[in-house]
Order: sequence, then C-alpha cells, then structure tokens
Amino acid sequence: MNTRWGARLRSLRILAALISGALPLAACLGGGGSSAPPVQPATFHHLGFLPGYASSQATAVSSDGSVIAGTATSAAGNRQAFRWDARQGIVGLGFLPGGSTSAATAISANGAVIVGTADANNADPPTPSAGFRWTADAEPQRLDPLPGSYLCAAAGVSGDGATVVGTCLQNNNTAFRWTANSGAVALDRFGGGGNQQSTASAISPDSAVIVGAGHPVLTGAVIWAADGSPTILGKLPGDATGTATATAVSSDGLVVVGSSLDDAGNYRAFRWTQQTGMVDLGNAPAGLLGSAATSISGDGRVIVGWGATATGDAALIWDADHGLRLLDAALATDYQTQITGWKLTRAAAISVDALTIAGYGTNPQGQTEAWIVKLPN
Repeated sequence: MNTRWGARLRSLRILAALISGALPLAACLGGGGSSAPPVQPATFHHLGFLPGYASSQATAVSSDGSVIAGTATSAAGNRQAFRWDARQGIVGLGFLPGGSTSAATAISANGAVIVGTADANNADPPTPSAGFRWTADAEPQRLDPLPGSYLCAAAGVSGDGATVVGTCLQNNNTAFRWTANSGAVALDRFGGGGNQQSTASAISPDSAVIVGAGHPVLTGAVIWAADGSPTILGKLPGDATGTATATAVSSDGLVVVGSSLDDAGNYRAFRWTQQTGMVDLGNAPAGLLGSAATSISGDGRVIVGWGATATGDAALIWDADHGLRLLDAALATDYQTQITGWKLTRAAAISVDALTIAGYGTNPQGQTEAWIVKLPN
C-alpha cells in the first residue's frame, strides 16, 4: 500500500515539474512579455508659401533639422529666398540692394547664416547674378566677385557660416572660396588651353574640404583641401563622354557624393571614398531612368537625391543596408508612414544626424511645395 502511494506521489511530482517547466516555455513561445516594440512613424510637414507666391522649394537644412532654407516662386516666375522654422513658419529673406530676385542654396549648422544667388540689376555695379550671404541681424549682403567677373553664384557655406564657396564666370567658370578677410579666392581650374574651368558645389562643416568639378567633361568631379590642393575624382567607369560633379560631402570630409552623366545621357548618383573610389549607387527602384545625389548625412551613411521616371522626378534615399529606394516607399516600409495625396519629387537635403530630410514635391492641389520629413530617433 505504501509502495503504491509512494509511486503515485512520485508520478505527481514529476507531472508538476513538467507543468512548471512547460508554462514558461509556453509563455515564451506565445510571445508573452517579449513582443517587438511598435514601429514609430515618421512625421511629414509641408512648409506652405510666402504671401503672394505660388510655389516653394526646400533646398537646405540646418544640422539638427530645425531650420530650412529654400526658394519661393511667384506665378510670374519671380523668386525669393526663404527661411523656415517651426516657430516663425516661412519668412522671406528679401533681396540685394537694387535687386528683385533671390534663391537660397545652403545654410549654416545652426541656421543663422543662409547663402544663395540674387540679382542686383539696379545696383552699382549691376549684375543679373551675384552671391549673397544673409544673417539674422542684416539684410542679404552681396559677396565680392572674383576679379574681372560680374556673374557669380554662391553654392555652399561652412558650419560656422564664415566660409562660402561658389562659382564666378571669369572667361570660363571658376570655383571660389570666400571669407570676410580674404574675399573671393579662385580655386584651381582644369581642362585644356583656354577651356580650363571649375565649379564649387559644397563645403564640409569644418571648411576643410570643398567639392565640385573641374572641366565637367575632361576632368569630372574634384575636391579641394583647405590649402587649395585639388584631388581629381573623375567620372564613373564607362562615362567617357559625359560629365561628373561632386555635390555634397560628409562632416569629416571623407565621403563625397555626386552625379555622373553616362554616354546615353542618364545621370547616375555616386558615392566616393579614398578606399572604394567612385561607386555607382545603382538603379534598384523599378522604372528609374537615372539618379542624382544631392546631400549626405554627417557620417556619410545616408544619401538623398532624386531620379527620373516615366511619370516625372521622384525623391530617393540610399543607405548601405537597403541600397537606392524611392523615399515614399522607404517611409512606408520602414516607418509605416504614407504621404497621402503627395508626389515627393526631390529630396534636396538631409540633416547631419540623418533624422530630417527636406525637399519639394507636388501637393494634393497640384502645386509645387516644400516639405520636410522627420524620422524617429
């Protein structure tokens, strides 16, 4: 009798042990307490229009993504540079003395300095195109041109807002570097004989690297160091007769992006490092006819731009894990964010921390309007 009850007791203990061990396993298999966190959506903001203007385009973003620079255009085609932040909204920057048009191209790290191109047709001396530098405590100020030139455009500004780069027409195009102390200083030109030229597109935040192009066909993309010494990057392999230009550079100056025109007339976005050389970003999205890189994150890991499709331009984003993608598709896949009613045409800029993307597209009313996308941390 005792033996029989002892056996039953041992059986009950074994069963209890199995049950107690199985319950945590069942909870684990059922996902109890270990489910993945919900996906945080991105946020989309449209920036609106200056009073009396019919369209807006965002072209640059501050380091933390809080300030946007861009250009508004009226129905008659007149342009005015603008600055946007969440507190003030969209605010026009005005014009140079004697001018009536302006366009913003770049912004300093804290958003306090904006540079661009404007006319001064009624000034002395007059010009239809001059570089300008705007600060919060002053109207746009005209940048002195290179000697012998009266047509200039400012394209990039350093993180502290003190150094501006761009291009002046001096027989042919000549890239320049400007500071208040030095004025405009010409950078090297490339090419043959009287056909030498160069253009500057952007400058790294620390002013150490300037990117652009030499002779766009004969030389292709070029970078200049702080002392003015150039390095020729060239063009993508196979682009024998096309052009190439570097358009943006990472914070440390080690990663450069741009576009190379192939022999069929299609642009191809590229990424360059000293280790890899110039690498094509590819054309993964179906129907993409070409691509152009416009901006790069501070660490060089995320690139934005645009590409041509049969139905018009489309904003693009690239990273090493996913390759080249349509921006709206990436937002839907990664952040479950749908931009209903909009066509995102071009991604023009990305913040240093890669959490803000600025550009423009077609809004639900069919107008061209500036927008920003904020990605979750």
